[in-house]
Amino acid sequence: MQIEIHIDLLIENDMSADDYLALYAVYRKGFKTLENLKICPNWEKLQEQGFVKLGETPEQHVIRQEFIDLFSSDFDQMFAELISTYPMKVRTKNGSYRILRGSDPELKTNAKAKAKYSRIVGTKRFMHEKIMRLLNVQLKVERDRLEYMQQLEVWLNNHTWEKYINIDENGGEETRITRRL
Repeated sequence: MQIEIHIDLLIENDMSADDYLALYAVYRKGFKTLENLKICPNWEKLQEQGFVKLGETPEQHVIRQEFIDLFSSDFDQMFAELISTYPMKVRTKNGSYRILRGSDPELKTNAKAKAKYSRIVGTKRFMHEKIMRLLNVQLKVERDRLEYMQQLEVWLNNHTWEKYINIDENGGEETRITRRL
């Protein structure tokens, strides 16, 4: 069994790697794998967070939809959400309009962007949510300069949302915990 773990997912959900591995193994019915792994999941905390309903043994544990939604979701729905949030057109300084994307997620003009987004996100809901959060930060920060916004395909190719990771919605740096040496 091969399991892909994203650190961002663990941090955002206050989950240890052991917790994630145990939940995933139970979800995929990998009970032998779970026995062979030398991990110590915090089952009580996972139940409190709503990820699992505990049974007597791991075979009787029930993985809840909240955990499954962390890494699995409908891609078409996620891409439609991206399309509805990303500006369709922007007004340039000379008053004309510049088109940034097609109006419908299924249009051929969006095909390359959809394929690229599929490679970036796949069915990982947490990646989509991160990108959407950062897109909204970009739109708020750049609200007076949207004429410089990239076309959707270029925005995806360049991973432009990553530029807004440490920026708060008011355009300033988020406060970070720092130490003085």
